[in-house]
Amino acid sequence: MTMRASGNRRGVTLVELIVAMTILSMGLLAIVGTSSAIARSLGEARSDNLAAIVAQSRFEEVAGSLCSGIALNTTRTVTSRGVTEKYIVQNGGNNTLLVTDSISWKTRRGTRKQAFQILLPCRPNA
Repeated sequence: MTMRASGNRRGVTLVELIVAMTILSMGLLAIVGTSSAIARSLGEARSDNLAAIVAQSRFEEVAGSLCSGIALNTTRTVTSRGVTEKYIVQNGGNNTLLVTDSISWKTRRGTRKQAFQILLPCRPNA
């Protein structure tokens, strides 16, 4: 019976196994941390998108109205789905309407605000 030298043994030592598990654990924790940051960013993007949709809806509403039915130079405030909008319709000259819509909504970091403006052609009375 011959004995092998200890340098020829196959397998991993306990120290190698602990180091490998530590490196693997750190990689998994980094992935988990990144995924939570991505989830937060997606939630904020959803709120930003909702605010832009609210402004777009207001512009489409004004564009579909007759000019004679729109009260000019009156600021209105509307709150819907956590988004507050203040809008004003003014005479833009040359038979146009200038619509300014200021949107505000709450996020984790505080209240965000965005202003949108558009110049729309005036629909004649039919």
